[in-house]
Amino acid sequence: MRARDTYLVGIASASFFMSYFSRLAWSIVSTYSTLKPTIIEDSMIFSLFFVGYVVVQVPAGIISDRVNPKCVIMISLIGLAASSLVSGIANSIRVEYVASLFMGLSAGWIYPATVKLLTISFRGPELPIAMGYYSIAWPLSIVLAGATLPEICIVFGWRWSYYIIALTSIIIALLYMPISTGNYDNTMHSTFDLRLLRNSDVVVVSLSGFLFFMSYWAITLYAYKYFLTIGLNRYVAGFTYSLLALFGVFSTMIAGYVIRSIGVKGTLSIFEAIYGILTIMLAVVTRELPLMVLAAVMGFIRFIITPANSTAVSKIGREMAGSAAGIANLFWQLSGAVAPVVASFILTRANYQFLWVVMGIVIIISAVIYLLTLKVR
Repeated sequence: MRARDTYLVGIASASFFMSYFSRLAWSIVSTYSTLKPTIIEDSMIFSLFFVGYVVVQVPAGIISDRVNPKCVIMISLIGLAASSLVSGIANSIRVEYVASLFMGLSAGWIYPATVKLLTISFRGPELPIAMGYYSIAWPLSIVLAGATLPEICIVFGWRWSYYIIALTSIIIALLYMPISTGNYDNTMHSTFDLRLLRNSDVVVVSLSGFLFFMSYWAITLYAYKYFLTIGLNRYVAGFTYSLLALFGVFSTMIAGYVIRSIGVKGTLSIFEAIYGILTIMLAVVTRELPLMVLAAVMGFIRFIITPANSTAVSKIGREMAGSAAGIANLFWQLSGAVAPVVASFILTRANYQFLWVVMGIVIIISAVIYLLTLKVR
C-alpha cells in the first residue's frame, strides 16, 4: 500500500474510531460520574446517542454521494468535538441527554462518508483489504475505552474523558487538510437511487444486521457493569472489557483475506453463529481467568464480522456505496437505540445471565438469515 493510501486509510479509521469511542465512553464513565445516573438514565443517554446517529444515516449517505466526503467527515468531527465538550461540562443528567443526542447527530455522518471515501479511492481486491484495516478502529475503540477510561476517571475525573474526545476529534479533522480526492465527480451520484430500497441484499443486510447489532450493543454497553457485579475489581473489569475487542485488532487485519477466501455470505453466517454461541457462554462463565479467555475469543471472532458488513454494503451499492451504507447503517444503529430499552427491560425483570442468553439466540437467528437469503458473495 502506498504512503498516500496508508495515510488515507489511517485517518478514515481514526475518524471511525472517534465515532465509536464517543458512544462507548458513557458505558464506563457513568460509573464514575458525579451525576449518579440510574439504570434508566443510563439507558436514556445510550439511546439518545443512537437516535441522533440513526436520524442522519440516510442523509449522510446521500450527501456523501453528492459532495466530497472529506468535507462531510471534517464537519462531523468538529460537531463531535463541540458536543463532547458540552457533555464534559454538563452539571445535570438533562444536559447529558442533550449532549448525547448531539454527539449522535455529529458522529452519524462519519461511517457513510468514510465508506464512500474508501470506495472512491480503492478498487477490486484492494477494497476489502482497505476495509479490513479501516475496521481496526472498531475493536481498538473498545480496547482503549476499557484500558484508558477507568484510569482517566480515577486520576483526572470523569469529565476529562470528554475533554480528551473533543481535542482528539479536532486534531483528526485537521489531518484531512492535506488529503486531495482530485476533481471529485458527483455527476453520477446527484440523485438517490430508489432501487436500493428494493434491493433484496440491502434489505437482508439491514434487517439481519439490526438483529446482530442490537445484541452486540447490549453486550458492549452493559458488559463493564456486569463484570463489576460478578466480583471483578474496577481494573480487572476494565481489562476484561478490553479483551472483548483486543484480539479483534489482529483479526480485523486478516478479515479482508478471510472474506476474499470464503466470501461475504460465508463470513457473516459462520462467524455470527460462532459469536452467538460465545455470547450464550457469557452467561455461565463467571470465573476470572476463563471469563478473560472467553472475552478474548469473542473479540477475535466479532471483528471479522465488521469488515464483512462494510464490504457487503460497498459491493451492493458500488457507485452508490455511500447511500447503501447509509440505509444499512440506519438499521444497524437503530439497534443501538433499541438495545438499551430491551436490556433495561430484561435487567429490571431478570438478570444479566438471561440477557446474554437472549442476545446470543438473536445473533444465531441473524446468522441463519444471512445463510438462507443473502445473494451477494
